[in-house]
Amino acid sequence: MPRFRNNHEKNVRRFDLKIFFGFLIISTLQNPGTPFASEKKVPPEKNGAPVDLDTLVVTGTRIPAASGEIAGALTVIDKDQIKSFQARNAAELLRHVPGMHIDQAGGRGSVSSVYVRGADPNYTVVMIDGVKVNDPVNSRGGSFDFSTLDADHIERIEIVRGPFSAVYGSDALAGAINILTRRGKEKSSVSLETEGGRSGFARALFQSSGLAGPLDYAFSASYLDNGGPVEGSAFAGKSAHANVGGRLSDAIGFRTVMRYAYSDSASFPDDSGGPLFAKLRDLDHKKTNELSLGFQVEGESAQHHESHLKLGVYRRDEDSSSPGVAPGARDPFGIPANSADNSFNRYDLTLNQLFKVSGASRVALGLETLFEEGSSRGEIQFGNAPVPATFDLRRKTVAPFVELRHAVLPGLDFHAGARLDVPEEFKSEPSPRLGISYALEKTHTILRANWGEGFKLPSFFALGNSIVGNPRLLPEKSRTIEEGMTQTFWDGRATLNAAFFQSRFSDAIDLEEGPPPRLVNRSKIAAEGVELDLHYDSRSDLTLNGHLTYVETDILDSPERLRNRPKWRGGFSVNWRFSPALEFTLTSLYIGKVFDSSVPTGDLFLAPYHRTDLAGKWTITPSWDLFLAIDNLFNARYEEFAGFPAPGIAPRLGMRWKL
Repeated sequence: MPRFRNNHEKNVRRFDLKIFFGFLIISTLQNPGTPFASEKKVPPEKNGAPVDLDTLVVTGTRIPAASGEIAGALTVIDKDQIKSFQARNAAELLRHVPGMHIDQAGGRGSVSSVYVRGADPNYTVVMIDGVKVNDPVNSRGGSFDFSTLDADHIERIEIVRGPFSAVYGSDALAGAINILTRRGKEKSSVSLETEGGRSGFARALFQSSGLAGPLDYAFSASYLDNGGPVEGSAFAGKSAHANVGGRLSDAIGFRTVMRYAYSDSASFPDDSGGPLFAKLRDLDHKKTNELSLGFQVEGESAQHHESHLKLGVYRRDEDSSSPGVAPGARDPFGIPANSADNSFNRYDLTLNQLFKVSGASRVALGLETLFEEGSSRGEIQFGNAPVPATFDLRRKTVAPFVELRHAVLPGLDFHAGARLDVPEEFKSEPSPRLGISYALEKTHTILRANWGEGFKLPSFFALGNSIVGNPRLLPEKSRTIEEGMTQTFWDGRATLNAAFFQSRFSDAIDLEEGPPPRLVNRSKIAAEGVELDLHYDSRSDLTLNGHLTYVETDILDSPERLRNRPKWRGGFSVNWRFSPALEFTLTSLYIGKVFDSSVPTGDLFLAPYHRTDLAGKWTITPSWDLFLAIDNLFNARYEEFAGFPAPGIAPRLGMRWKL
């Protein structure tokens, strides 16, 4: 798939470590007379809200840390926010995260993509309970399709932005998203939910959780039919989750997780121009089965030593067919009809040793072994002659890693990590990362800076596809520096987070249209911008959140431009607890002008848009809840892809019964 690039060149500032080390010196010297212990830091963001300092964050680090110890840009979406948004799927939740842009071609049924700080969707590693779920067999180069993931089973989502290959290896060039499912609580519970809405929307959910002796458990199963909110879009799916853990002894604990999801979807092809412009009116059809399994054992063998052993298994099978795209303004040949039966398996085993060297230092040492295998059985229709499009690929990667956290001075914490990935048939890839955070007690300020490098191995599709694949592709690389600040006001009721980032991506894989067409390493991309978010909690009945992101992306030494990257995006949410039994949440999102392209239209700009959603919940009795959601409250007309109108106003009404 081609990228479309800027038609003008920009002078981009030289990227090096001078800014990072300058910030390090300033933050070390600033206010030296008011040191305080690092555990007293001002809480950082939780989707714009202060995070409980006792909340452990497990994403972006091999050393589980309190939220106040994370130096990078962190956002946590917790279960209360998930419930208040009444989101249909995980992608809707991520729309309100600073630095992230989500798009979907029309209604649910097409692929939903996440762009972190202007980077490609396949530059972000996605995990469910720590199990990687990126699929390198798909034609999008290894991204994760968020349209298949419901919000019903999610306990919270942790998002870190920046390169995290020092922790996760390949795919973590721009960030990491870890979706954590529900766990059992002290009180056993059983609940049933039903929901219906416009255009045939229907949903049902069963959940059960609690304790059984030394074990905690949580099980859930759901069914969803998204109906037909937009011409050509259809999605029906069912999923099941299990999360069981406990203590085998005072020194040994374990946890096992499982997710299974099946979906059947239909949509117009991506570059077809959608319902508005497509000349061929037949639809893409896709059936998907996903299974992820995770098992972790942790043991404390000494007062200052812990061992963590984690196994992750991911399997995805996808059967797809497409009518192709008729010739048009951008492509005189169009896209031929095609079909594929894809299968992918990943097995991930990690041993992590944690050491508390002293009261000020913690070290993690470990080894990750990754085995991946993928196959595709398909064909492409050229006239009356079908051409096979088949590949079978395997890849094994061994990666030792180390991570250090050290309190240099009271309030001044230093973080460093490194990982060496040794993949088969590729050169070894070192991934370093440095970070620093400094808390100023008198001003209730946290300063932070991060620098890191990341890489991404070519996807199996990019290497093996018989039409555009290229077995000589090199890994894509990234380098990012970030400076940030967290400031609290009014006795902690208001929190402002700000971050400035610069990223450089090299050897980016792009389509050389030929003839013959072929994927090649040829692009150097620059992305830089600012993220702001503000949270206010009245500590009584009103909570406000606002966010604003500016991202400038350029393909260096090229007149072309990147698609689907708005420079400006922002929004706000208001949660009003009218009474203990009644609450409302209003969310509003603004997306600026976006460059896009399709085969029938050629290059164009999509107009800015503004969308507002409303959700409410009424607790009738302790056992019964009634909830209402109105998506696109004011029936805004807009497109996230050329020719794909977004769904109009969509009211939904549901009921929850709790035992």
